[in-house]
Amino acid sequence: MNLAGRTTFDTDSVFGSCTYPKTPLGGAPDISGDILVGGQPLETYSASSVPDSVAGVGSDPSCPTPQPRTMNVVNNSNVFFNNKLPALSVGSSTSLQGVTRPLTGPYQHANIIIGSNL
Repeated sequence: MNLAGRTTFDTDSVFGSCTYPKTPLGGAPDISGDILVGGQPLETYSASSVPDSVAGVGSDPSCPTPQPRTMNVVNNSNVFFNNKLPALSVGSSTSLQGVTRPLTGPYQHANIIIGSNL
């Protein structure tokens, strides 16, 4: 399984006459103060992270108004980063107006080794 990152997309969704296109998470991920990857703090998404809002397209005049997304994190591995379950490639999604938007990739850091002397 891989970690969701700023460039990880979710999927399109439709609410009423508005279509909300797939969009990278962006926004405000969790930034680790003690986990570094390539010398940089690791950024992950958890249930408390705030991805960017998404504007819709369609015939309704309200469609262009950006709508907030929330993170839905399903992580059965019990691997916590800074006491938070990170969003992984399997089962995690965003939610926009109650519609689930599964994550599709790209994902980050496919090979993180924790607790190694390598």
